[in-house]
Amino acid sequence: MGLPPQTTLLMPLVLLAYSASYIPITMFRLLSSSPSKLLSWSSFQHAWFGYFWSWFSNLPRPQLDAIVSPLVRSHASGIVLDIGPGSGQWVRLYSATAHKITKIYGVEPNLEHHAALRRKVEEAGLKGIYEILPVGAQDLGSVGLKKESVDTIVTIQTLCSCPGPNDIIKSLYPYLKKGGTWVVYEHVKTKYSNDFVGYWQPFVNLIWPTFFGGCDITRPTDDWLREAGDWQKVSLAAAEGEGPYDTIPHSLGTLVKRK
Repeated sequence: MGLPPQTTLLMPLVLLAYSASYIPITMFRLLSSSPSKLLSWSSFQHAWFGYFWSWFSNLPRPQLDAIVSPLVRSHASGIVLDIGPGSGQWVRLYSATAHKITKIYGVEPNLEHHAALRRKVEEAGLKGIYEILPVGAQDLGSVGLKKESVDTIVTIQTLCSCPGPNDIIKSLYPYLKKGGTWVVYEHVKTKYSNDFVGYWQPFVNLIWPTFFGGCDITRPTDDWLREAGDWQKVSLAAAEGEGPYDTIPHSLGTLVKRK
């Protein structure tokens, strides 16, 4: 049984309150460690979201795990590009498929996440397999990654936060080998644009990016992925149970590059 409509519509406000609670925590930590970051909004925001996400991403969410786990475990293989792993919430899933994976590149430009991400890599037993690349998705050439060298691209709730997401999707597509798979679980623009949520979602999104590391919940990311290149098979769908009352809906599944 799903949540009542009122609860589903108001859930983003609860999540915003959680994020806001880390503002004073971040100020206190920076005063004792890096006070200069308090003088730069971008530096403060990176630290704020880094501290908040290190806590929030570790909260038990069995329903979300039941959705994401089968996606990664079934489709991740060979050389993997893990885009925007943050503090490593999903790194543990790769350990269950280590026999199918030869290398994982974690593309994470936010240095505030790296310490927590390294801990998760070690806890998952992936040290030596999982390598953190401290660059953005559009700068992969600068670290020596070759086109058509990747078997799997994984994006889990990260394209919503990237600046210029459509350009990033297009820039990632060439790195995927022919026959390679793109694994997706992303926030997307609601399909119920004529219902109340079609107006509520962009209203919430006025402040959502500020509190969630630049995340934009109104992007038609699933459409951009379909249009990124020549796909042999596209298997994207809404998350089970999501409907006209979900302010933060998702698209999940896989896209296979034509051979």
